[in-house]
Amino acid sequence: MPRTPHLRRLRPVASVALAGALAAGGLTACRPGEVRLTFRPQVGAVYRYEVEVRTTSAVDLGTGSPEVREEDVVLRAEHTVVRSGAEGVLVRVLLLQPGADDRVFDVIFDRAAQLEEVQSIEGVPDEQLGMLGISEIFPAAAGAPPDQPLAPGSSWVIDDAVQLSGVGAETRLRGSGRLVELAMVGEEEVARLASAARLPLESVINGPNGALRLSGTQVTDYRATHDLDDGSVREATSSTVGRFDLEVGPPTGEAGSPVRGSLVVEVSSQTRLVDAPA
Repeated sequence: MPRTPHLRRLRPVASVALAGALAAGGLTACRPGEVRLTFRPQVGAVYRYEVEVRTTSAVDLGTGSPEVREEDVVLRAEHTVVRSGAEGVLVRVLLLQPGADDRVFDVIFDRAAQLEEVQSIEGVPDEQLGMLGISEIFPAAAGAPPDQPLAPGSSWVIDDAVQLSGVGAETRLRGSGRLVELAMVGEEEVARLASAARLPLESVINGPNGALRLSGTQVTDYRATHDLDDGSVREATSSTVGRFDLEVGPPTGEAGSPVRGSLVVEVSSQTRLVDAPA
């Protein structure tokens, strides 16, 4: 079930501490056994999520053992629907993390639940929105389905042009998604989705210690359970692995050859709905 490719203009995603915070993706009923996975929330609706994120990065510059860093983070994410209409859906996201300042930003979805843009607000600088792609902050963006009725077993092709702000030329997000099943959880009707996508990435980050160049690909696997009543995500898991060639230039104003190596980043997240609109 191919989809007409289109260009999505996005900022690179938040730091991996923002991983897994995702907005509701609406579903509306069609013929029996079919659903339409679109985003049609009520303005003012508030969804609260708990997000557990684990991040591992390994940098190998060929001068010894790789430098490995690991981080576990638990976030609370509050999503408020600000605007909903033919032009898209604006959702304000408040991220709460113990020991850190609250972070607030806006995201815009189109009517097919495609993530169109991540906007930094309230003084959050662009560089804090990270560099590794789009999936770690809103995993659903890597597998949003087409705006048409789907039955269990229906699949779709992911083939979108993506422009990451500050990363240079546009790249393409490719993969596939599938409506796994319609089911019951307690007394609630739900739909379960699965998708996998690859995103090539080239990035140059300039800093006082020299330019950092990355070139490689990240792969994301995503699974989610949606409530059929309002389309909210009840729970979701996302796993992203990025493998990059790394080049570190000499500090600004100094002569020298760049140092080459590799970077492997793994981000996994588990998201759980803890409070939905009554």
